[in-house]
Amino acid sequence: EDLSPEALAQAARTAAVVANAQAKAAPVSILRIAPPSYYEAQIPWADVTIDRKIPFLEKANAVAAGFDKRIIKVRVFVNDLEGHVLIANSEGALAEDTRPMTTAYCTCVAEQNGRREENYHSLGARRGFEQYSDALMTEIGETAAKRTVVLFDAAPPPPGEYPVVLAPGLSGILLHEAMGHGFEADFNRKGISVYAGRIGQKIAPDFVTIVDDGTLPHERGSLNVDDEGIVTERTALVENGVLRSYLHDIISAKHYGVASTGNGRRESYKYPPVPRMRNTYMLNGPHSAEEIVKSVKKGIYAETFTNGQVNIGAGDFSFYLKNGYLIE
Repeated sequence: EDLSPEALAQAARTAAVVANAQAKAAPVSILRIAPPSYYEAQIPWADVTIDRKIPFLEKANAVAAGFDKRIIKVRVFVNDLEGHVLIANSEGALAEDTRPMTTAYCTCVAEQNGRREENYHSLGARRGFEQYSDALMTEIGETAAKRTVVLFDAAPPPPGEYPVVLAPGLSGILLHEAMGHGFEADFNRKGISVYAGRIGQKIAPDFVTIVDDGTLPHERGSLNVDDEGIVTERTALVENGVLRSYLHDIISAKHYGVASTGNGRRESYKYPPVPRMRNTYMLNGPHSAEEIVKSVKKGIYAETFTNGQVNIGAGDFSFYLKNGYLIE
């Protein structure tokens, strides 16, 4: 980034030091790879001016504000970006990727008899401007408003320990924090994950299968290639309750003597890659939603969450429930 004479001279000195060192690997030929495309934008963000975005924000704002007279404040955000990545690795792969991303977010504050409640709804995707429509913004505004005003009917949960039924969707944060991070190979290579050394062992009931999939069209976690130039894939982490794989970048894959799963992620070119999740989720099991709820005599139906954290080494985790219902 720094093109001053001093910085260029330092770069030359650094290159000279590297060149004087004994080579540990022979030069390799560079081969351009053509990765699949899971999220090509129909209307690239670079072509979209702000005046085209504002009406969609106004739509969600109007829907949320008009949903209930108790709503006193609405905030709507639309974020968008388009990343252009060029990767050449020391194994000879050369790859390019264009990565669109957008998120719409609506948060509401409502007031009733001096009591205030706040809640939100958001949707994100690897898409261009074609992501947005009046129908989508209506859904975002209505959902945020509904989640907010229903809190006036809420009471503190009864004290004690109860079985919990996790609703689909946002409860995926529990899987992400409690298991997903524990499957990342750098934590296992260092022996600090609760799953270290447990490949091939049973860690869940037979009906549990968990995957990390970078190939889902337009999903936020999808990648055509990871940040090391490895083509992405669908990785089975837990299969019928048995731990089958960690999430690997090139370094951890070499350590374990396996192929990289395409999970090498980096914040930018300034940072080294580490193995991190893509789209991590549990597949449907044999039980219906009704069956699962009926199995609980008294417990909590956990619908939406606001936060979570995990101690990867111990496998301990905690989550904050925003919308939940008592099962009786």
